[in-house]
Amino acid sequence: MPPRSYAPELTRAHLSNRFLGSLIRYFTEHFGEDRVGAIVEEAGLSLAYLYDTSRWTSVEFDRRLCDAVAHQIGGLVDAPPYNHPLWQHWRRASSAMFDRQDVMGPLWLLLWSFEQPSNFFANIDNLYTRGNRVTRMEVVAHAPGRTLVRARFEGPLRVDRPGTCWSRRGLFEAIPTIWRLPRASVVHPPHQCIHRAHRAEHCIYDIRYHDAQEVDPSEELARLRRQIRRALPALLESMDRQYEEHREALITQRKTAHYLPPSLVEAIRINPEAELRLGGEHNTGAVLFADIKGFTARCRTTPADEVMTQLNLYFERVESIIEAHGGIVDKRMGDGLMVVFIDPERGTPLTTLAAAAVRCGLAMLDVMPALGEVLATRGAEPLHLRVGVAAGRVVQGNLGSARRMEYTVIGEAVNLASRLETAAPADRLLCTPECLADVEPELYKRQDARVVDVKGVGPVRTIELTPALGAARTPRPSDSSIMRLREL
Repeated sequence: MPPRSYAPELTRAHLSNRFLGSLIRYFTEHFGEDRVGAIVEEAGLSLAYLYDTSRWTSVEFDRRLCDAVAHQIGGLVDAPPYNHPLWQHWRRASSAMFDRQDVMGPLWLLLWSFEQPSNFFANIDNLYTRGNRVTRMEVVAHAPGRTLVRARFEGPLRVDRPGTCWSRRGLFEAIPTIWRLPRASVVHPPHQCIHRAHRAEHCIYDIRYHDAQEVDPSEELARLRRQIRRALPALLESMDRQYEEHREALITQRKTAHYLPPSLVEAIRINPEAELRLGGEHNTGAVLFADIKGFTARCRTTPADEVMTQLNLYFERVESIIEAHGGIVDKRMGDGLMVVFIDPERGTPLTTLAAAAVRCGLAMLDVMPALGEVLATRGAEPLHLRVGVAAGRVVQGNLGSARRMEYTVIGEAVNLASRLETAAPADRLLCTPECLADVEPELYKRQDARVVDVKGVGPVRTIELTPALGAARTPRPSDSSIMRLREL
């Protein structure tokens, strides 16, 4: 069964599941898993998603979850006002989180290391962002036994429900219990709460607590050891799982990141569901196809391991050239390559992208004689390359199905470049005249100008090129700027 996908607006990295999971477990213990599962489904996610502590949810999901609880547990049509008893579930759930040290895992160890509540509250501005990226905690005043904290919200005010405010109160009250101290008292005046005062721009909490007195070091050390034994197995398992996920993500990102603006790549990184929903987008770019003439016949007469060695020698040389010119290896098709030159920010002229593709193709042809000398030392015949280049409008996006999809480009420029590569003679580059607008004439020799009948397009004017001396030189600054876009 393919993995379930979720609406991206519900899985943005606003609120950590490490904290939301405690709320879900609280409701499950009090109302049953079936009922809570129905609530979560009504809000748009699943229990499996929320139990994954490495994931995040959005403020929009939090709002829907509050409404679903009000509907299915409170029997209410709309979310109730601030002082309604329903919101006390959020307060108690946050407090209960500290009773579930197995859920908190290494986070409990981090909090415990602050030694006492005053140290924790003095650093709350940094600690709170570990689980909440839309609310900034600011210490207004701080003294032994008392801290005044202001919650400042990113974006529009009142985006959350009262349950979120009560959850913060429960969290602040329970913090001292980490060190087995009495619960804190929290005063939250109505005129300093965005849910109760129309003109309030933030929430302010007056937190009073007792700091730790002298403790028995041996007893506290024994407690710490017990907690480490509980936390480490789950931590190691989580690290192994995340390492594998990270490797898979890197493999995907190496290609996808080249096509998308850096801001969108970052959005996908923290919200993977967004990638699954990306549709096709129009753009302009240049496409290069390269293929080794007669390689299929070579495979029939050459041992398999030698074929792979020769092919790897070829790829090692030409892919460094492609990278230097700012190209993206979109596909490897045996000995064939599809390379795309595209600007995800859409600020580079098409003539510049086309010129980069032509220079890249010429440089690839230029290194083939040197590669032939290396192959000769192995008793192998030289390789002869054909290259086709075209430029124009393309469509970029996910292609495939929910089970397996690939980010790629399609369109007339892709089809034309492929046809031109097929029509190109060995050791030649075939392109349309428009692709040469920004290419320095000293880089190539014109061998022929002819019309190629391209299937599905019709007659196309083309120019046949071979590299001149220096074709494999360092790319122009414009090519390097395209390459830097790839690295963002």
